[in-house]
Formats: sequence, C-alpha cells, structure tokens
Amino acid sequence: MFHKGLWMRNQKLAAPAVWAVYLSLFFFLPFFFFGEAQSLQTQVDEFDLQASQLSFSFHGVQIALFMTLILVGFASLLIGPERTTHSTDLTFSLPFKRKDIFLSKWMFGAVHITTGLLVNLLLCMLIVRFTILNEIADATFLLEFMILVIPFSIAIFTFSMFIGTIAGSMISQFILSFIFLFFPIGFFSLIGTFLMFHGVQLDMLNGLNEGSLNTFGDFIATATLPVPVFEFAYYTDVVDNIYGSVSDHTRMPNYLILLSPLIYFAVTFPLGIWFFSCTKNENNGRLLVFEKGKRFFSFGVIFCFALAFGMAGGNLFSSFNNPSLISYYFSASIGAVLSYFVLRKIMNIRLGLSK
Repeated sequence: MFHKGLWMRNQKLAAPAVWAVYLSLFFFLPFFFFGEAQSLQTQVDEFDLQASQLSFSFHGVQIALFMTLILVGFASLLIGPERTTHSTDLTFSLPFKRKDIFLSKWMFGAVHITTGLLVNLLLCMLIVRFTILNEIADATFLLEFMILVIPFSIAIFTFSMFIGTIAGSMISQFILSFIFLFFPIGFFSLIGTFLMFHGVQLDMLNGLNEGSLNTFGDFIATATLPVPVFEFAYYTDVVDNIYGSVSDHTRMPNYLILLSPLIYFAVTFPLGIWFFSCTKNENNGRLLVFEKGKRFFSFGVIFCFALAFGMAGGNLFSSFNNPSLISYYFSASIGAVLSYFVLRKIMNIRLGLSK
C-alpha cells in the first residue's frame, strides 16, 4: 500500500490541496479561537467585566461547507488530473498493481486529513486551556467535535475518491462529488414534494440534536454526509449578568449518526478499488468513464430534473390547500425533455489537456 514513488507522485499531484487542508483548518480553528480569545480579553480589560459575564459559541457550519469543498478538491486532484491530461497510461504502466495505486492515493489523503484535523483541534484545546476561554468554555466539546468531524471527513474524501473512479475528468469528478454528497437531501425533498402533491404528507423536519431518528427528515439528514457536521454547535449562556454565571450547551447529533460515515466508507471504499482496477482509458475526458453506466445515469438525471421542474411549476400554479397535478406533470415533462437534450450534448463533450 505504501510505496515511496507513489507517495511522491501523489504529493506532486495534490500539493495545492494538501496546503489548502492545513491552512484552511488553521484559519477556521486555531486562528478563530485565538481571535475570539483576544476579543473577549479586550472586552474584559476595557469594560471591567468578569469573564463569566461573557459568552462564546462555535458552530460546525463555520467549517463544514468550506472543508467539504477542500476534501472534494483533494480527491479530485489525486485522480482527476491524470484523466484530464490522459496520463493514466503512464500511471498504470508503473510497476504497481492498480489496487495499490488507488490505496496509496487514499492513504495519502486520509493521513493528511486526519493529521490536519488532529493537530489543529489540539491547538484549539491549548488555546482554550491557556486563554480567557478557559473561564468561559469547557474544552471537552472539542473532543466531541473531533469524534464527529474526523470520520465524516474521511467518509467524504473516500466518497469523492469513489466518484473519481467513474468520472472521466477532474471537473466532472468535482461537480459530481459535490452533487452526490448532497443528493440525499435534495432527492428525498423532491420525493417528499411528489408525495405531497399526491396527498401523502411526510415529516420533513429533523431531530438529529434531540437524540432521535424517527422522522423522514432525520433519515434525510443522516444519509447526507456533511449535514451532521453542520448541525454541531457549542455555546454558552450568561445565566447571571451581575454575579457572573455561565451555562454551556453542546448540540451534538446522536452518536448513531456515526454509522452513516461507516456505511458510506464500507460501500464506497471497496467499490472505488474495484472500479479503479477495471477502469478503461478510452473515455478519459468525458463525463463518465464506463459506457454501461451512462443509461442509468441519464435516466437518474432526467428523472430528478423532472421532479425538480414539477416541484417548481406545481408550487407556482397551485395553492397551499389545492395542489394542481396538471401543472405538476406539465412542468415535469418540460424538465425531462430539456434535461434529455442538454444531457445528450454534455455526455459527448470530451474535456482534456495536453500531457
């Protein structure tokens, strides 16, 4: 799995993403915490306040969206450029099994992602311990965030690597990875609207932070990898402004949610190895590598666009208590036809650069 030559090649391919991981994590974690500590200390000094009269908050959404982009970009740089520049022939001609090449790419990314998160979260703990934040916040919330963010980050990266084994270029890998990461929340919302127009009501609210997985919305949130990290939050409330009393709260999704990245990993990791091992180079630069999957992919895209147009058009020409099935299906037909012709053009486009 570990070969120095492959490691150096991966370093050359993904160097910008490696820097992006470490710098972005440093900016969103230690730099943010130190800035908050400085701001709170300034308030104490200038307004003669007690630290316990101040509040502090940290939300997973502050880092989750940008981190998702970085992780998808990391995976895209490890696989996509070789397809876009048609240099996979060189990679596959190296004296290594395709399985080992894929595993070395995955290990390279997983090591840097895990290291970046651990180092920066430990720095955050030190900042909380040795600054004014120690009087306001409990640093153990960072351990809970670590337990949540590391497996989800590895799962997002692994999923994007898997998409790279079926995408034909770096651009298509990045776009498809981002789309399919948020696909469950979008697709099931479209299904929920479809059922609503047909008289079936679903509970679309989620209660991940209430320790329950009982609603349709809970299922959507669980199946969408970045969402549980978005949901994480830690904040303090000032209970007594005069004497200075603070209570803290951690909004942590149910630990059962950790099954989600494990399932994603258990499915996409072996599939990624398999697809990478049997990939063909004839369709490098196109949207998809495998010809057999194009019909299924096209059907899915057309179906989703039909649902989306149906939702938009149906809501536009319907009242809340009187949904119009005619407007829904008319709009859905327009979406299906438009997506069919656009997709025919896109599927035949070949993106490529010189070696």
